[in-house]
Amino acid sequence: MAAANRLWRICKMDSDVMRTALKECELFEGLDEGQVDLLVVRAKSREFSAGETIYERGGESGGTFALIGSGRINVVAKDGFVLNELGAGVIIGEVGVISQHDKRTVTITTIEPTEILEWYIQDIEEKLPEVLKRLKDLAWKRVKYWNE
Repeated sequence: MAAANRLWRICKMDSDVMRTALKECELFEGLDEGQVDLLVVRAKSREFSAGETIYERGGESGGTFALIGSGRINVVAKDGFVLNELGAGVIIGEVGVISQHDKRTVTITTIEPTEILEWYIQDIEEKLPEVLKRLKDLAWKRVKYWNE
């Protein structure tokens, strides 16, 4: 619960809290202070009400992926089946942003008010190539999981 509360405060743009949460997220684990600072500066906070769509299946990825700062979301398949429910501290949008087609592969809808921190893949690719590798690994794990 403490981690979720910390992540919620991220979206209020408290940079110290954001740094702590980023360090606790597996994707960003082991980054040095300069790398974490880069993520803080490049993050864009977005807020959604309950029932809104964050990413739509088939839509352009826009070159972005995100960390759920607070709230809960549903991952929805093409047929409307809810594949998973995810909450604070989880990365979303990674599959569409690394795919050749640059399209979202699932729809992400909010269950409750939700805030995300979003980054452009280009920033990660240029400045944090080790994070890009981890992001690709996460995307392939998720694709495998959804297809099982």
